[in-house]
Amino acid sequence: MTVVRDSSYAPRGAPDERPEGRPSRPTPGLAAILSFILPGLGQIALGAFRRGVVLGFPLVLTLIVALFVVIGDRKALFGVIQPQVILALIALDVLLGLIHLIAIGDAYHTARSRRARSAWTVGHGSPRLLAVLLVITFVIHGTLGAIGVQAYNAVNAVFSLPGSGIGIPAPSFGPTADGSPGASAAPTAYSGPAWAADGRLNVLLIGGDAGAGRWSLRTDTMIVLSADLATGRAALFGIPRNLVNAPLAPEDSGIFPNNRFPDLLNGLWVYADTHRAQFPGGDDAGFRAITGAVQQLVGVPLDGAIVVKLQGFVDLVNALGGVWIDVKSPISDYAYPKVDGSGYIQLHIPAGCQHMNGTVALEYARSRHQTDDYNRMGRQQIVLTDLANQLDPIALITQVPNLLTIAGTNLKTTFAPADIPAIAEFGASVDRTHIKNVLFDPPTYPEYLTTKEISKIQNVVRSIFPPVAPVAPRASPTPAATASLGPSAKPAATCPPSH
Repeated sequence: MTVVRDSSYAPRGAPDERPEGRPSRPTPGLAAILSFILPGLGQIALGAFRRGVVLGFPLVLTLIVALFVVIGDRKALFGVIQPQVILALIALDVLLGLIHLIAIGDAYHTARSRRARSAWTVGHGSPRLLAVLLVITFVIHGTLGAIGVQAYNAVNAVFSLPGSGIGIPAPSFGPTADGSPGASAAPTAYSGPAWAADGRLNVLLIGGDAGAGRWSLRTDTMIVLSADLATGRAALFGIPRNLVNAPLAPEDSGIFPNNRFPDLLNGLWVYADTHRAQFPGGDDAGFRAITGAVQQLVGVPLDGAIVVKLQGFVDLVNALGGVWIDVKSPISDYAYPKVDGSGYIQLHIPAGCQHMNGTVALEYARSRHQTDDYNRMGRQQIVLTDLANQLDPIALITQVPNLLTIAGTNLKTTFAPADIPAIAEFGASVDRTHIKNVLFDPPTYPEYLTTKEISKIQNVVRSIFPPVAPVAPRASPTPAATASLGPSAKPAATCPPSH
């Protein structure tokens, strides 16, 4: 006589009596966990292979594409810095988040329904576990979406100056193949980015202070970064803040005699900002005036400008974990202004290799009462160079939200988002350990600029990269290229000390 067991009447907690060879199925909790790890994995474990593939395909495809981008074309990573791309990624995150939530819930309920019909699967579903998994999933995708929104706002803030005067004025000269002024334009066959047409990338870095006691923005730090595309050689030109009689852009002609600014150069932004009826650019009259003047002074076309508020510099250094600086001479300043403009502090920075936070690094770069503006410019270039050499891309990953906030609040640039991939690719090839630092300081370069002194400055800037054997633009600096920098090239830094 054969006894037929009806599985539907199996007592709760009965031992697993499935026939030998029949696979066990995951409990509802385990199925939900599997689909939490990878959408669709819980369904596949339950035998619903087709449903699992459909739920898991979007995320798997996204991960494969991202992996190929990272391995095959890292330049494409910087293509993310486009408002429309960021919006697309936010939408993708929302879609993947919904699929993820559906996959977890579906795996849980599928396992429960099958357990109710079978005596061969043991265990109970836990609604509390399901709720926890759903909340964690929501938080993960919600955080990614929030970072995306933050990135979108930061990109819109960084890559656009308010008003109608965005851009650097046209100079009175044009680029030639060797970077010297002239009337010839780039070859018609050239198809690369506009900033690379003359073989150099020239960027004006402006550190501005619009804090307490100051109206508008006073450009206390002006540095021209120039890099040669063919060799990766780079130079920093410190533009003194107290230059007098600096040339103005052609669009500003007629405002002053001989088209020269008769006051200190670092006051030009404020002056143009308060005399917008005379200067073009509307709300950006100050920006256009100072960038046009520096461009005329150095004699090479500026490809872009970056404006950084000084508080943003402090936040950036702190976000990067500080910076090691080898202080050659001690700094003592008994009248260093407080950030809020309420008074002064006594500042002392001893000599030696030191790890500085953002506040101390700014104090080291800005202090000038013990020395002079020219010594201060040299320290500013040292801080920038050391900071660039010590960047850790891996460590930056955890600071992305903070960096986005800092950039959106304190950074402006004339570069378009579309320029960033090519600039980043070229930046990776620049030899940051051998950067020339050039100061236009007295007595070689008097503070009052004559036509002769301006010409001397222009000749230095244009000829900073001596000719080398013709080579095509390359992906990394060569030993020959870095060795040809000459005696002024800096050796690799020995700070921080090795342990």
